Amino acid sequence: MSIEKRLQELARFIGLTSYDIKAYIALVENGPLTARDVAMKANIPSSKVYSVLHKLYRLGYVEIDDKKRPELFYAVSPTDIFNRLIQRFSDYVNSIKPLIDSLQLMYESAYKGRVTAQSELLYVVRGLDNTKELIMKSMGYGNLDVATPYVELLDHRVLSMIEDISRNSEVRLLISRDIINHVKDLPPRIHIRVRDKLFGGGFIGVGGVVLIIKHGVDYISLFSRQDYIIDIAKTYFNNLWGDAEILQR
Repeated sequence: MSIEKRLQELARFIGLTSYDIKAYIALVENGPLTARDVAMKANIPSSKVYSVLHKLYRLGYVEIDDKKRPELFYAVSPTDIFNRLIQRFSDYVNSIKPLIDSLQLMYESAYKGRVTAQSELLYVVRGLDNTKELIMKSMGYGNLDVATPYVELLDHRVLSMIEDISRNSEVRLLISRDIINHVKDLPPRIHIRVRDKLFGGGFIGVGGVVLIIKHGVDYISLFSRQDYIIDIAKTYFNNLWGDAEILQR
């Protein structure tokens, strides 16, 4: 699928029109342009191009140099736009959290036999796949602390998420010595320390905290968003982090 078609899918999701996407792509591909040049290169009617460009400006996707005559339009970095979208979606998800909590209470009341652990205080799950889903749920996009002796928890998807988060936030990774080779190629911006042994694992992110114990070949994991549980987990993590060995890379 072409870049433009993929962007058209994204446009529908975030409320942009095909003209909006065409104008932005023209600016990305060609550099700063006048409105007339945008209209020609993006095949947008000249009667609409100014309204399109000024809409993109209001949304923060385009910048304008109005000191030039005619004025020039610049594309904002795609990475900057992506980060803004992540923040926008995060803010929206957080805003509907009270609604979801209310629905969860109704669900737990109606389906008592199907809920492993009730209430927002704690959720308990079993199994590696379920644990990984809780890990992704906990990380979000913000400062992240990870402690694990379990290499299975650091699969490609989790490591990719950790790298993405580290571009804009602090990430501290505490591992047991036997999995050093699995993480030594992570970017230097990720702080890594090592201990000989770790009892269990944990992920502490903006989405909550996951505490993980491996029992035999199975995993038992606890997830919570409660502030005081997160504070307890952070206190314990900081204690482990303080006397751990810095990984030399």
